Amino acid sequence: MERWEIAVVGAGASGLMAAHAAAKSMKDQGKPVSVVLLEGNPKPGKKLLATGNGRCNLTNLDISAAHYHGDAALATPVLESCPPDRILEEFEKLGLLCRADSEGRVYPRNLQAAAVLQALRESCEAQGVTLCCDSGVTEIVPQEGGFRLELKTGEPLWASRCVVACGGKASPKHSWEEGGFGLVTKLGHSLTELRPSLTYLKSPKKCLRSLKGVRVKALAALWVQGEKLYEERGEVLFGDGSLSGICLFNLSARMPWELSQKVEVSLDLLEEMDYRQVLSYLERQVKAHPGYSAWELFAGVLNLRAGEELMKELSVPREALFRDLTRQQLRKAAGFAKAWRFPVAGTGDWESAQVTRGGIPLREVDLTTMESKKGRGLYLAGELLNLDGDCGGYNLHWAWATGLRAGQAAARGRKGKGTC
Repeated sequence: MERWEIAVVGAGASGLMAAHAAAKSMKDQGKPVSVVLLEGNPKPGKKLLATGNGRCNLTNLDISAAHYHGDAALATPVLESCPPDRILEEFEKLGLLCRADSEGRVYPRNLQAAAVLQALRESCEAQGVTLCCDSGVTEIVPQEGGFRLELKTGEPLWASRCVVACGGKASPKHSWEEGGFGLVTKLGHSLTELRPSLTYLKSPKKCLRSLKGVRVKALAALWVQGEKLYEERGEVLFGDGSLSGICLFNLSARMPWELSQKVEVSLDLLEEMDYRQVLSYLERQVKAHPGYSAWELFAGVLNLRAGEELMKELSVPREALFRDLTRQQLRKAAGFAKAWRFPVAGTGDWESAQVTRGGIPLREVDLTTMESKKGRGLYLAGELLNLDGDCGGYNLHWAWATGLRAGQAAARGRKGKGTC
């Protein structure tokens, strides 16, 4: 049975960073590098290559607990000690230059996720990390002084310390199993309820079938039991029974756990105008063009199909003209444009989700080292933990920060700390 100082389970973002950091730290200490990186897929970084539509939004200039969910309050020390500059510094040392867009989202300069994967993989190889693909871990068995790892290949290995960084349940096509939850719960960890996050919202509203493929700019708000929980502006994509787009994905991260509650999304399609201004505009249109088709009331300010669906929702006949519209109908039309309501029946499935909501509670981890409080020498990193972020580089930042910290601490041994 092969023996290693450190085994890293999962060659995704957090696992690659952990292996890189562990090897670098061992070399800096003058120790021989003894790190094995175990991946269940045929190649490493499968999900990483798909992030940001292949461009890899790897962090954000505005990293704070406000952009995270789950155990966000507990995560603050990790986020503060490993800010965006620290992550960018680490990648710059690997030769990867990055740049931020106008909204603070940071990408590799060449806008290729493959460059991020290549930088980490080459660093691991250059520092002596052994990468084993098609080597998914099926069980981690604590033993005196370390762990025996059972592999799907049937050949176990032994490691003094183990970093579990094999992700969550989201986007299962990019992983060989449902994350590492089963591995660590067998070791005594608890697990919160898991839900898909950063995914589309389901809605039974009939007009969505006609609106399929239409994109609009809007201020989207999430309402639960009549109370507005969160709002964000952005592009909304209508689907057959769904609402999607980055702002809707971020609403999905704030969905109530109890789905029996009344949940709605409202869309303000004319955010730059208040209700009175919208009504005044409509009244001017009716006065100036009385013979126009009523279904074209919003033609000058909204997507044509969206405008028609708004008028259909008012039960305005197809043959009606501007002159036929009543004052009450104009008021309702203005109200719909400012707050078009869609009942929400749930979120998209795991296949469409970008990240897992829920996970191993952060209180079960020493956040200065990412070492498990359930067993010495066991470290946890990335999506496995009960912290999920908004769209915009927040989830990858958490993966880098926890992977870096876990790898450094594992390399320093039982008394070591991850410094970032």
